[in-house]
Amino acid sequence: MQASQYFSLIVPVCGVLLGLALVVCWTVLRQHRYLLWLAAAYILPAVPLAAQTLMSNEQLARTAVLLGAFYLSGLWAMAQGMALKYGGVAHPRLAAVVGVLALGLLYYFSQVTDQLRIRILVLNLAMVLLLLLGVMAVYRQRRPVHGLERLLRASYLVFVAYSVLRPAIVALFLWEGTLPELSSSPLWLLMLAVNLLLSLWFIAVLLAVSVREMFVILKHERDRDSLTQLLNRRAFFEQAPARMRQPGVQWALVVCDVDHFKHINDSLGHGMGDEVLKLVAQVLVQHVRQDDLVVRFGGEEFVLMLRCTDLEGAVAVVQRMREQLALESLRLLPQPLTASFGVVMCDAMASLQTLLRHADTLLYEAKRAGRNRVVSSLVALSPATVAPAVVQG
Repeated sequence: MQASQYFSLIVPVCGVLLGLALVVCWTVLRQHRYLLWLAAAYILPAVPLAAQTLMSNEQLARTAVLLGAFYLSGLWAMAQGMALKYGGVAHPRLAAVVGVLALGLLYYFSQVTDQLRIRILVLNLAMVLLLLLGVMAVYRQRRPVHGLERLLRASYLVFVAYSVLRPAIVALFLWEGTLPELSSSPLWLLMLAVNLLLSLWFIAVLLAVSVREMFVILKHERDRDSLTQLLNRRAFFEQAPARMRQPGVQWALVVCDVDHFKHINDSLGHGMGDEVLKLVAQVLVQHVRQDDLVVRFGGEEFVLMLRCTDLEGAVAVVQRMREQLALESLRLLPQPLTASFGVVMCDAMASLQTLLRHADTLLYEAKRAGRNRVVSSLVALSPATVAPAVVQG
């Protein structure tokens, strides 16, 4: 083989390897199906690229439809993968129409009349149309994106822009008489080099995005309770101190315990107990602001940090939680579900552990007073120094 053919084979080999790297990423991030589509976008075009390197122009004409099908499938896979990543689809029916028309033209200009330049133009124009099917889905997403996501979108747009330029390059510089063999032409080799560079850049950005998403998922799994999807104890102790240090912001610490939860488990089963815990989590989350914390602390105990202006405001929010919990629980239980709450205002001078002990003391006061009530107090380093105000249910 000539040196140019060896170079031409580097591109499809790299395409296969990069596609396999995306498959490996998918094995870790299985919910991200778009990675499989993008893997196909690298692997499928590698087949005709490798074949073309070893074929004469006559052989290219005989296999034009088959090779074209691989190219078009790969480019639509890229559009579909990017569309799926951003919650859309790359219009498969329209893609099928474009593919059928393109393959029909490839058949005509290879089997009826051999026109290599026109075949290349048809194929490149069809690939542009298929890539454009994913652009709307990629840029229609309105959610905030981080820097790597913006870079990935821009990289895809650059890839599309280059695909738009390719037909123009072919029309201007590729002529039948100047191409004894396509695979050895300088223009073909230059386009392969550009393809390789863009492919390497795109997958580097894509892998960076995938690695970031993997860390986000791992952090979410580490910080969340698997049953209720609330923050867990570890996450609470990581996030609460930063909130307490925010200047000019007051916080209330709330400890909640479901009343008679052991009886629910014993009489109705642990499955119903799990449903009750999920219901409690849903009710608590419905009454908090975005930057408040809602935590499953363990068992049937929950902890909240509520931003508030004063103790009365925090107690009012907790009362609404208690009342709604009793109403919502009737969908699951024959009797209203009740919970007891201890509420204390946070003081930057007190440690988080001290505040939790104080809120626990107030919770036990609620239990001793008959359950199904809120007991609150201003912050105190020693709970015994403050007389709690009991709010009856």
